[in-house]
Amino acid sequence: MKKSILFTALLFAGSQFLNAQSTIETVSIGAGYADETWYSLENGDQGTKTAADWDLAFDLGGFGTSIRINSGNGVLLYAYPNGDVNDWAMVDTTGLSTWEAVYNSESTWFEGALDQNINPNDPFDVGWGIYDMNTHIISGDSIFIIKLIDDTYRKLRIDQMAGGAFDFTFANLDGTNEVQAQVVKADYTDKLFGYYSIQNEVAVDHEPVTVENWDLFFGKYTGFIPTPYNLTGIIAGPNTEVVQIDGVSDVANYNDWGAETFTTDISTIGADWKEFVFSSMSYEIADDVVYFVKTQAGDVWKLIPTGFGGSSNGDFEFTKEKISALSTDENGLPNAEVVVYPNPAKENVSLILNNMNSNSSTVQILNLNGQVLFNENYVGSSNFEVKNIPVSSFESGVYLVKVNSGEEYFNQKLIIK
Repeated sequence: MKKSILFTALLFAGSQFLNAQSTIETVSIGAGYADETWYSLENGDQGTKTAADWDLAFDLGGFGTSIRINSGNGVLLYAYPNGDVNDWAMVDTTGLSTWEAVYNSESTWFEGALDQNINPNDPFDVGWGIYDMNTHIISGDSIFIIKLIDDTYRKLRIDQMAGGAFDFTFANLDGTNEVQAQVVKADYTDKLFGYYSIQNEVAVDHEPVTVENWDLFFGKYTGFIPTPYNLTGIIAGPNTEVVQIDGVSDVANYNDWGAETFTTDISTIGADWKEFVFSSMSYEIADDVVYFVKTQAGDVWKLIPTGFGGSSNGDFEFTKEKISALSTDENGLPNAEVVVYPNPAKENVSLILNNMNSNSSTVQILNLNGQVLFNENYVGSSNFEVKNIPVSSFESGVYLVKVNSGEEYFNQKLIIK
C-alpha cells in the first residue's frame, strides 16, 4: 500500500517514455509565399489561407486589446505625429516618407503595431486608446496612416473597444470614402485573432482552426536584424514553447532537452535556420541546429529543418519526432512512468521506474558539460522499481538524468542543492 500511495503522490513529476520515431514533413505556403499555414505537430497541416486576405488582426482574448498589421505581406503603419483623433478631418501627411513606421513585436502575438504608440507615463494607455476604469471602455485617442498591400494609403482610427467589439473608422487620406467597421470577438469562438480587410471593406474569418488545435504558424512576418525586414519562417503558437540548441555535431541523435529552458518567444525557430546563397541561387540549411517544441498538451517534439524551397514553391521541409508525452489515466491524472524525486535534491535521489517495456534500464546523470557522473544498469521487474542514487558528492547545480530502457528513453532536469 505504501508503494501505491508514494507513486500516486509523485505522478505529477513524471513523463511518459516514447518509442523514438522520426518522420519527414513538408509544409507549403505556396509559390511566392502566397499563403499562410497553421500546423499541429500531432496532426499535421490544419489549414491554409491566402496571406493577402487581411490588413488588421484584432486580439480575441477576453480583454485583449492588441491590434496587429499584416506587415509580412506589405502593410505598413505610421502613428500620426501631428495631432490626435480631434484632428481627423485635417490630417496632413506632408513628410510621410520621413515618418518612422511601427511594427508588430516579433517575440509575442500580443504586441501589435497599433499597440506601440503608447504613452509610458499613462498606465491606462494601450497604444491606440485609453482605458476608462469606470465604464471599462477603451476610447481611441490616436490617428494612424496605413499603407495597404496594393500600395494605397488610408487614415485609420480605432474608435473604441466596448462590449467585446472593436469599432474603427478608415478613409482615404483626403477624407473621402469614410467607412465605419466593427470586429466582434464572439464571432470567432476559440480563434486567436479576428481579421479585417480594409481593401475589401470586410471582416475575415482567416484562421482555419481553433487555437488549441495548432502549434506552429508558417508564413511571412517582420523581424529586426536589426532594422525591420520581412522574413519567411516558422512562428510558435501562443501556447507553444520552444528551445533552440546550436552547435550540435550530431543533430539526428541529440535529445538532451531535459536541462534546457523553454521560451515563449514566438520567433525562436523563425527564419535564421536558412540562408540564401547567391552563388547557387538556393537556400543553405544550418546543419548544427536542433529545436525542441513543447506543445500546449505538454508533449515535447524534436524538430530539425532540412530544406526550404524559397519563393518557387514555399515548401518548408523538416523532420519531427515526439520524444516526450504527458498522458493521463482514466481519472485525468498524468500517467507517469519515470519519476525523479526529490527534485531539488541534496543527498539522495529516488528514481522510480514503472511499466517499462524492458526489464533492463541504463541510468546516467550528466553535468551540463556532458560529463557522465553516474552510470548504472538496472535489471529487474518492469513494474514499479525504486532505485536510490546517492548525490551528496555532487556540486550544487543543474544536472541531466537520462534513462534508456530498450528503445525508450527519458530525460529530466535534476537540481542539486
